[in-house]
Amino acid sequence: MAHDQQRWIEELALLRRAQTPCALVTVVGITGSTPRDVGARMIVTTESLAFGTIGGGRLEHLAMERARELLDGAIPCTQNLDLPLAERAGQCCGGQVSLLIEVFVWQARQVAVFGAGHVGQALGGLAPWMGADVVLIDSRSEETLEPKLPAEPAFRLLFSAAPEAELEELSPDACVLIMTHDHALDLALLEAALKRPFPYIGLIGSERKWQRFRGRLTQRGMDSQQFERVHCPIGGARPSKEPGAIALAAAAEILSVLSSIEALGEAGVADYRI
Repeated sequence: MAHDQQRWIEELALLRRAQTPCALVTVVGITGSTPRDVGARMIVTTESLAFGTIGGGRLEHLAMERARELLDGAIPCTQNLDLPLAERAGQCCGGQVSLLIEVFVWQARQVAVFGAGHVGQALGGLAPWMGADVVLIDSRSEETLEPKLPAEPAFRLLFSAAPEAELEELSPDACVLIMTHDHALDLALLEAALKRPFPYIGLIGSERKWQRFRGRLTQRGMDSQQFERVHCPIGGARPSKEPGAIALAAAAEILSVLSSIEALGEAGVADYRI
């Protein structure tokens, strides 16, 4: 059993790395005679049975059918499924199986950090913890960056002579952080970002910097409703101005904002009976 548990975890990790949506189906309760015991698992994708079995036959077919219906919704969710092993299930064991179906849709949130300096690189290093696809975008060359890039960065890096244009290439649900080496470029990026529906826009700097930017953007026709989307200073109140501390606070703020958004649309636990 221990080896089997290890295998399903490894298989789930492989599917996550491949960004393949899947459903984990687990036997969580049994009554009477059943083909498998509590703890039996299988992993289903839209195309195949990727791992394991919960007993085969019509029982397994019905469970896979329901798992794929949930996968078609492309929304992470959890559902309980009770299957009596009678005529409808095509099995005559006479018992009942309770299943837990957990749908995993591996959608790595895109986080675009404009500026590959100390804070940008520290934030990029938190990509695995955030479960995000982090890209650092900088107008400078790699040779002029400080600090120098790590040997195996956890983030992607894009050098662009026109960083503002890169905003148009981002997904509408991307998170944007602006922390370049140039205040004029920060302002240009912020103005362009506010014209897109990004759920999070972070601007590094002091409240005084934000007040100056807000005044200039007001002169350009932007209003207070748009300004409410800007988080400045990024990370809010924090005990330190060290790059690592700022990066941690910013990452926590991003995750908090995203969890609030996703809680509104995420499916909850539901019961489904046959």
